[in-house]
Amino acid sequence: MPFPPSSTPRETNGHGNGHGNGHGSGRPEFVPVMTPPPSLVEKGDDLDINRLVGVLKRRAGVFLGVAALSFGGLTFWHLSRPPAYSGSVNLLVEPVTNVTPVALEEVVGAQGGGASRLDYDSQIRVLRGPAVIEPILADIQRRYPNITYNALLNRLTITQEGESKVLRIAYSDADPAVVSFVLNQVIKGFVDYSVQDRQGDLRRGLTFLDEQLQEKWQEVEAIESDLSEFQKRYDIVNVNATSESVTQRLNQMLADQEQLRVELQSLEPLYDNLRDQVGFDPDTAIRVANLNESPTYQSLLGDLRELEQTIAAESARFQTDTPMIEALEDERQQLLPLLEAEAQRLVGQAVEADTLGYKGSVSQGLMQQLVDTANQMQVLQTQDQAIGQTVQQLQAEIQRLADLSRSFQQIDRELTVAESSLNQLLASRQELRLQMARQASPWEVISPLNESSITQTTNLPRKLLLSTVIGLMLGGVAALLRDRMDQAFHSTDELIKTTQLPNLATIPNAPALQKQPLLIEPNLAVTMADVLTQSQSPEKLFTSFSFAEAFYSLEANLRMLSSDVPVQVVALTSSVPGEGKSTICAHLAIAAANMGRRVLLIDGDLRKPSQHLIFAQPNRQGLSDLITQAIDDPNDLVLQLPGNPNLHLLTAGARPPAPGRLLSSRKMQQLTEQYRRHYDLIIFDTPPLSGMIDAKLTAAHADGLLLVVRLHRSERSEIQRVLADLGNTAQAPLLGLVINGVPQSRQSGYDYYYGYYGRPQVAVGLEENV
Repeated sequence: MPFPPSSTPRETNGHGNGHGNGHGSGRPEFVPVMTPPPSLVEKGDDLDINRLVGVLKRRAGVFLGVAALSFGGLTFWHLSRPPAYSGSVNLLVEPVTNVTPVALEEVVGAQGGGASRLDYDSQIRVLRGPAVIEPILADIQRRYPNITYNALLNRLTITQEGESKVLRIAYSDADPAVVSFVLNQVIKGFVDYSVQDRQGDLRRGLTFLDEQLQEKWQEVEAIESDLSEFQKRYDIVNVNATSESVTQRLNQMLADQEQLRVELQSLEPLYDNLRDQVGFDPDTAIRVANLNESPTYQSLLGDLRELEQTIAAESARFQTDTPMIEALEDERQQLLPLLEAEAQRLVGQAVEADTLGYKGSVSQGLMQQLVDTANQMQVLQTQDQAIGQTVQQLQAEIQRLADLSRSFQQIDRELTVAESSLNQLLASRQELRLQMARQASPWEVISPLNESSITQTTNLPRKLLLSTVIGLMLGGVAALLRDRMDQAFHSTDELIKTTQLPNLATIPNAPALQKQPLLIEPNLAVTMADVLTQSQSPEKLFTSFSFAEAFYSLEANLRMLSSDVPVQVVALTSSVPGEGKSTICAHLAIAAANMGRRVLLIDGDLRKPSQHLIFAQPNRQGLSDLITQAIDDPNDLVLQLPGNPNLHLLTAGARPPAPGRLLSSRKMQQLTEQYRRHYDLIIFDTPPLSGMIDAKLTAAHADGLLLVVRLHRSERSEIQRVLADLGNTAQAPLLGLVINGVPQSRQSGYDYYYGYYGRPQVAVGLEENV
């Protein structure tokens, strides 16, 4: 912890603190490192190991007291109990090899082929029920009439041995003879019950199978009737077979149609070639062939040919314009219309006689081939159309069969399932009848009752250990309940986790404050020797150093809250009185003054001032007088404490009737701004927040607010209310917590360091070195 060599005022961040430099009219805008939430958030009731250990330490008296009383009471109760005897018998309640038919298991709904069908929890409830116990109790009461129904059930235990098929029957009593007799009667009654129960199961199973068989017979008959009606309605025995046959026919027709179309496509080029060679279509060719066989046409054609030959012969002898040639031409022109008329009559259309000349054998053969080809193509086209119609009919039939197939398959599937269930039920009934004939074996005793199976159950060490565990648990529960009823905080971690606020300082618990108000002398400590000579006794030196270190740490944390604008005016408050707020203000002021800062401590608690008592100064005039009276220089009422030129105090002054009005006045704002220009750090000691607004009014003139919380005193509900109120109404940021009254071990590292250097001879050596 460094100490400055002098108390000369200095400048911080460019703001002068001397009398000649002004601070400015506006307050610096300060943003804290962490902004607390406006309200507390409960994290739940989960307890970790550290918190549990802390609770047990705090409530050691309750914990040990309840644990001791519980242990003593349980131990006395165990020692006063008479000795008890217990016997047990093992019953095999199911065959090791499962003889139940698999088909019956499936019908009655048994789960798993190899797993046990018996519900052991239900079976044990049945065995403890009145229907089974009352006949057994009647036999027992003939010898021991004092054994009642409830007493028998309380001392009788029935458990399953692990996952086996064995039940363990145990009974306990103070008399071993009673244990032996009761167990024998119970085992006999359980074996008789098993015979009746198994026969009952077989009868119920057979009845159930008969009912199921009757229903299945009716179901099969109904389905068969539906199938017969379906076959008659659509004249189909088997839809699948019929559909397959139609499909084969369809495929054959499609193949034939494809072959016909191939042949038709192969004839089309021949047809086109013949028509080009002949020059007629097939119908015209037929008519031309008929024309060649007509006598009239042939006679006219012969005359025309003879006339043309004559014209040709005469043209060799005469000119074309001679009368003979012209006469022959006229005769020819007269013959041509007769020939065309005859051709038109036979052919059916207008043709030129020149084109209908003599047709030789080749032309006639081509025309005959053209006609044959056209006839063949016509036949193929007719067959293709017929096959196409058949294909359409077959496709429609296949579609109809497909629609019928769904209905047929559904009926057939229902019939198959019903017949399968019927056959299974018939087989199960047959097997069940065979099993009833064999008479299923009853439960079997696999560990007979004898003298060695009845033992004394008193185990004193185990009971004492159990009493210890129960006593410790009851003590722990009592300690937790007592701690839960206490709403105060008991650890710094719990307080920080609950409030979600930064911890700026942890002030150790200092019982010496009850004897003296200050553990740090207000005199300026320049060297280590000055600090060591403040207290000479080892115990007081330890307390002083651990206590003072917390305030030097608080002063350093306030410096580091912001690197741009330092915290110059800070107000300290608490939730309720008695949390050490005023004492912390005084020691913080001393620590800051020892660090070379000009400090002004203002007692802002106008209702119950205490700073003048802590520093043993008069309170004739102070803050209230500065606000209510016209005083030229506010520094006239500031007291410079002896021995420390950096430490100044402004007392509260006269008690006003309305402190809130003074603290919220403009004069209060002006005074704060004037003091900002003269001091590095201004500390306001304000009243508690519970029921008063003075602290919030004073915080409006400060750069930030510190909340003092004392461990083992500050309650959760009060802290929650205060933080919620500050989050809604406070005009200054809540900088963090100052946790007071923290228990501190004497053997911590820093305490050992200070204790080592606090011995007188070391202090003398240090002083000489300095």
